[in-house]
Amino acid sequence: MTVEVFIVFSIIAAALFLFITEKFPIDITAFLIMITLMIFGMFYPDHFPSVREGLSGLANPATITVLSMFILSAGIQRTGIIHKMGRTIFSFVGNSELKQILAIGLIVAPISGFINNTAAVAIMLPMVLDMAKRSKTPATKLLIPLSFFGMLGGTLTLLGTSTNILASSLLKDSESFSRDIGMFEFTKLGAVVLVVGSIYLLTVGRHLLPNRKEPGSGEEEGVFLTEVVIEKGCPLIGKTIVTSKLEERTDVKVVKIIREKTSYIKNVEEQEIEEGDILVVKASEQRIIDLIGSEHVKLLPNFDERERRRNTNSGKIVKVMLKSVHVFHDRSLDEIDFWKRFSVAVVGINDRKIQVQRLGSMKIGVGEILLVQASSANLRRLKNSPDFLFLEEIEEEFQPEKMWTALAIVTAVVLAATLGMPIVISALIGVMAMVFTRCLEFNEMYEAVNWEIIFLLAGIIPLGIAMQKSGAAALIAGSIVGVSDGLSPFVLLLIFYLVTTVMTEIISNNAAVVLLVPIALSVAGELHLNSFPFVLAVMFAASTSFLTPVGYQTNTMVYGSGNYKFSDFIKVGAPLNLILLFVTCYLISIWWPM
Repeated sequence: MTVEVFIVFSIIAAALFLFITEKFPIDITAFLIMITLMIFGMFYPDHFPSVREGLSGLANPATITVLSMFILSAGIQRTGIIHKMGRTIFSFVGNSELKQILAIGLIVAPISGFINNTAAVAIMLPMVLDMAKRSKTPATKLLIPLSFFGMLGGTLTLLGTSTNILASSLLKDSESFSRDIGMFEFTKLGAVVLVVGSIYLLTVGRHLLPNRKEPGSGEEEGVFLTEVVIEKGCPLIGKTIVTSKLEERTDVKVVKIIREKTSYIKNVEEQEIEEGDILVVKASEQRIIDLIGSEHVKLLPNFDERERRRNTNSGKIVKVMLKSVHVFHDRSLDEIDFWKRFSVAVVGINDRKIQVQRLGSMKIGVGEILLVQASSANLRRLKNSPDFLFLEEIEEEFQPEKMWTALAIVTAVVLAATLGMPIVISALIGVMAMVFTRCLEFNEMYEAVNWEIIFLLAGIIPLGIAMQKSGAAALIAGSIVGVSDGLSPFVLLLIFYLVTTVMTEIISNNAAVVLLVPIALSVAGELHLNSFPFVLAVMFAASTSFLTPVGYQTNTMVYGSGNYKFSDFIKVGAPLNLILLFVTCYLISIWWPM
């Protein structure tokens, strides 16, 4: 092993450690990788990326195409066409759980093939929660299917996932392929995967879904923590929680009393309440709304006593989930300065283990669910922010008159790419068309982009270059070929699929593709096999990894909003992963001979 290869392996090991432990947001980790590789490129120019190559991820066609697809997806969403489709189809399903799951698949899967599947799931999530609430179907029965259908639909075309676009770019740069993957080149495989996955979710998988009455089910509201301050003249003063019968009358649970710098958690029911006390209470969304109108007991917006004079009895209260790693990763509400940053008041945070400190100083992160209150205008602005995911529907100002225009633009993008125009060019033209036709306002174009994914791609693409230039990919490939001596190409295909599945759950799907595509190309070259089947196995495995809530972004979204357990994804996803392992690899070996 050369020094250069050892350095690359060390960088990969450090990257895996940072990805797994989440010491930093994943895009920051990717940027650290990029900077480290460029530094080594100054000393080993023949084995590491140059400055130009190190920065090539920012201008890579895959990065620009993914960025464009976020904007095109926002243009479609802004016109309300997906909302209208969902409302129309959901109106026919009634209270039948089977029909509801089928309807989710019929809407989300096809859409996910032509706009980013993460965006499709984000658009549909509030509608599915609303349907669950109205039909009294447990949300846990519907949200995993929503995520899984989004992933399955993403395999239909090149545009369905950032994974597909990235793999296509890596494959084009290889000597063994040197061309773009066609828009519908693997659609027949994706269609079979979607059908097989749909049958599983509608039969076996449906019975493996948990049946818990959680937020969104319509039978039990979500439980949140909030803080209230006891003001002068409050009838609770001088009484304990027990003698005042506060909990019985208001249907809230007092879990902590904060008095100046002292906190009472144990035996909290026996503490006499004093003026100025801050009560940390556990309550449903409706009970918190009731508390807002109470006299002498004032809710603390953003859990900040200095803001208690703010008018908190105006505006709508909604549930939102935090999405942005940049903004929310391992930070408290105090550090974020929520009100100044977003012009909305936080009035509740999802239930968690009670600690000594104030709620405003407790660390939060991606996936947390908050109750926020704001005016209709501010809520609409918040809904358009990539930092949040709304878990209930609010009135939006759609542009139905632009519906067919936006649909025509996306259709033209797909058609142009199908006819041979580079997908990055057709996507950029589509972005400009969305803006010039006012399907999307200029400022909304920037807000539509998930910059974490863009920076992640820009940061990890140079790692693939380093693996090839240093010989690390060839060394790993040689080891695989040596160990697998005597194994059939089909068994190798199964191994690559399985390894990619595991890697996707450990790191991100895009990072898994960057690490494994160069190795797949090298193995195919060593064995004088067609490289495309191996790349397809990596693509499909990275796009359909159902095992945990952290392997794919759509799983993370429904994990927080559905209050699932980690094991729920293993229980439902593992059989589907196993089925698709053999189905996908068998069909690849038949349709793309090795």
